[in-house]
Amino acid sequence: MSDVVTPETSEKEELLTESEKKALVGLKRDEAAALRRWWQRLTLTPQELKALTPQPSFPRGVRAVLRRCDSADAAMLTQGFRELWAMLPEATKKTEYQEEQLQVWSCIALISAELRKEEKGVSLAKRLGQQKDSTGKPLMSELRFQQLLSCRTPEEFIQRLRRALALANKQDISVVLLASVIALWWREHRGRLSAKPTQRLGFVLANDYFAATSRYTHRD
Repeated sequence: MSDVVTPETSEKEELLTESEKKALVGLKRDEAAALRRWWQRLTLTPQELKALTPQPSFPRGVRAVLRRCDSADAAMLTQGFRELWAMLPEATKKTEYQEEQLQVWSCIALISAELRKEEKGVSLAKRLGQQKDSTGKPLMSELRFQQLLSCRTPEEFIQRLRRALALANKQDISVVLLASVIALWWREHRGRLSAKPTQRLGFVLANDYFAATSRYTHRD
């Protein structure tokens, strides 16, 4: 495994935008910062990465192995996941919910590896609600969006997330906001629903999706 360097060490960029900090319902800020640096080391070219951090890229093939995984359990056995787990804050790993955290973060690793290009501050739902070409229709239809909201099993959730990213051409989404949605889904899947409606998965996704669609549609 490569040497672990914390996101605060000799960095050349602010890892999180102010809008992202406010929108991180499912993640803590130090978790999100570690995830973004991991994704950059996993995905960017050595030249692109050098402009951001002295930390090295992960070996070639690490991302490809993650993308071939068909479950969170499979992802948990990969080098890519081990690298991410090592970079996470100790408080995240040493918790009474450690088993759940392993599942959450292996799922995050698996899905984040699909993302080819980031756009900081753009959530998954906002991207899916954007207009497809000049059709007057969103990248993801309302029907498929509702299906994404109603996933009942990790397997179904992973499958629908991958389809959603494919519709978005696997780009122009914030990896930390994507991970926040995944973590929030797992929290609710485990029965821990937030007391605040605005911090529940359905509201977070629907709010961004329909805000995006409202830019080019007019409803009666």
